[in-house]
Amino acid sequence: MSVLKKITTPNLFSTFYIVSAYILAFTLWWAYLLYDKNETAFKEKIQLNEIYFHAANNQANYKLSNEYLATEAKYHRQKFMILTEGFAFMVLMALGLFRVRKVFAQEIQLAEQQKNFTLSITHELKSPLSSIKLALQTIQQRKLEPQQSERLISNSLGDVERLNALVDNILFAAKIEQNATGFINSETDISEITANTVNRFLNNKKSIVIETEIEPEVQMYIDAMAFVSIITNLIENAIKYSEEDSKVNVSLMHRDNFIVLTVADTGIGIEDSLKEKVFEKFYRIGSEETRATKGTGLGLYLVNSVVQIYHGTIAVTDNEPRGTVFIITFPSAALS
Repeated sequence: MSVLKKITTPNLFSTFYIVSAYILAFTLWWAYLLYDKNETAFKEKIQLNEIYFHAANNQANYKLSNEYLATEAKYHRQKFMILTEGFAFMVLMALGLFRVRKVFAQEIQLAEQQKNFTLSITHELKSPLSSIKLALQTIQQRKLEPQQSERLISNSLGDVERLNALVDNILFAAKIEQNATGFINSETDISEITANTVNRFLNNKKSIVIETEIEPEVQMYIDAMAFVSIITNLIENAIKYSEEDSKVNVSLMHRDNFIVLTVADTGIGIEDSLKEKVFEKFYRIGSEETRATKGTGLGLYLVNSVVQIYHGTIAVTDNEPRGTVFIITFPSAALS
């Protein structure tokens, strides 16, 4: 499937360019023929009228006659019409082809993202299910020490939580698309939510240290689960693209009349040309066949969507000496 797409996509664009070039050349040729026909018709008519005019008026100058002036004026009107309408048609044709090409490229990009999403979601579902199945089979078929059973059960519960988070993200994305988030807003202590959410990631598999700077009792009028989604997806993203034993910094504080949430990592970073694209639904850097990190391309899309719902802004900057910083800013006034 992927090989077919890699082969056919350039061919599709080549076909589009060939057809577009043919249409434009065809239009220019017919415009030239029409212009030439008008020139020829004018010359032949002048020659014919001049013969009749001289026969009737002896040596009178035909080009000074009203008949010639009327014929010349008509010729210039037709010439102007051909040139202006031809130019307008060419401009509209070029704009139309440009628009078709843009939509065509967007459809191909969307198809590629959807294909990547299908591949990634299959892996994201299959991996924890296989792990849970293996753990249950091990517990069922062997006599294990209590500590071993506890470890397998704990790992399985972690996989279940991962599956639950994945399903929640998919359902959340569907609700956002339908403008039916079902948020229940209330005055919420987002400092406490941030601290509790960070605690869930302290014992991560990469042994990444999460350092926090959380101002106490920061209040915001927001749906608690929506804010949990923001924190969760940003931290998961930071851990996902960071190396083992590195650090992730989470900061929450008031600055002037704004609430500022910052999540910074020391991972692979994001190229400047991709810093806006990472918020698109299903978008992930690279191809699903070669990408090592897990994910569905929904996390940052959901973060950006929630931030916009609550009239906030999100910015992506480079961390020093390496990595990425996500900065979310909300107006501190309660949003009703």
